[in-house]
Amino acid sequence: MRIPHTITENILETYKCSTETSLLPYEQRRTLISENFNWDDNIVPELKILALGVIISLWEKYPILEELSNCMDQDVIIETLPTDLPFELTITKITDEHYWERAAKNRWSFNDPNDYGNSWRRLYCERHLAEYLENFEASYFESQREDCMKILELSSEHVRVLKLHSLKPTKIPSRLNDNDDSSHDDVVDHIPMSIILPQLPYLTEMSLNMGMIYMDDGFEWRDFEFSVNDCSSLGEGLKSCYNLKKFSLTRSKLDRARVAALLQKLIANENLEELDFSHCKLFDLGAQAVAEFLSLHKRLKVLRLVNNMIGSEGIAGIVNVLLERKSVVLSHLDLRLNPLGEAGGAHICALLLRNKHLEVLNVSSCELNSAIGEVIAQIFKESSDINVETFKIDLSNNNFGPIVGKLFEKVVEVNKYIIGFDARMCNFTKESESSIWQSVLR
Repeated sequence: MRIPHTITENILETYKCSTETSLLPYEQRRTLISENFNWDDNIVPELKILALGVIISLWEKYPILEELSNCMDQDVIIETLPTDLPFELTITKITDEHYWERAAKNRWSFNDPNDYGNSWRRLYCERHLAEYLENFEASYFESQREDCMKILELSSEHVRVLKLHSLKPTKIPSRLNDNDDSSHDDVVDHIPMSIILPQLPYLTEMSLNMGMIYMDDGFEWRDFEFSVNDCSSLGEGLKSCYNLKKFSLTRSKLDRARVAALLQKLIANENLEELDFSHCKLFDLGAQAVAEFLSLHKRLKVLRLVNNMIGSEGIAGIVNVLLERKSVVLSHLDLRLNPLGEAGGAHICALLLRNKHLEVLNVSSCELNSAIGEVIAQIFKESSDINVETFKIDLSNNNFGPIVGKLFEKVVEVNKYIIGFDARMCNFTKESESSIWQSVLR
């Protein structure tokens, strides 16, 4: 007996007889058992079912679905249609979520539609497009451009988030002879995002890693390189994504020249609210380029610069923009794993002293010492100097020492605006850590 997909497993369990009930004497004498779904296994199928089977077997050649007037017949096709049919055909003909759920589960082992607006169709389209672009050979883009544009056109309506974990670089150019050492001409490019991204008008979030994950033909350092032209092309493409709110370029060799080329084009995207350049190679000069972007962009709220070897000069540029430009509305700043040191910590103190917008600050593992810790505690002690209603700060893994721990213990206890305070691995006493934690939980 076929059970329609519209009837959930929970409903079946609700009306299913319990084991105890089925063992009762009068239950054993029943001749008509309605809950037995296998009663028709040995019965010849209806002619309609056989006809639908023929339609399904020829569906790739004759895609009939909406033409069927009976919705129950449509359900049969949706439930039994093969999931390996060409994407170009199914995306235009099938809108039912059940088919896309089946297709996704047959293709990938892990699927969470909650991350895709509870839409299985969107999940399939976004992951299908991401895999297509990740496996695209950049050297042959022009020859396959028409096919790429077709995939983008078919999936663009359903793509809101694009997550690319790796991109294939162009192949090494052939040399005229073996003795020709022209490595300086080996420019590593990737697929042109300036052509691809404008085809995704509903894109709201994009994350990208400019590097390879799986080495099919062996390891080469050039697989982790990318050119300034790549960044310029990426920025040009993102400029056309008017709905973009979050962009992440992480775990890549992003330096000052490349981030400047990217941000120069990204300034035009006024709806951008979150920027993530974690685990790159910005250093101080790259951080100053980000600071210049902050001074020109009006709506950026979240900035993540985790593990970028940013020192005192780089953080000085960012803090100066946050304090001097009233138009900056940044509320979340993540600077974890950057060697700010005491000089950089002084700039952080200046930011806290005159802070007007920042609500979340993460300076975990930034080589801050006890002197900086004492100043931060003093700033928090003067509640009138803090111009935000709520504030979260992560100071973990900085060697402040037990004396500073006592200072923070008293400060957090009396200040209501501090709703988050991470003080782990700061060489505080266990009593201070526990007291701070309890005060934050109040």
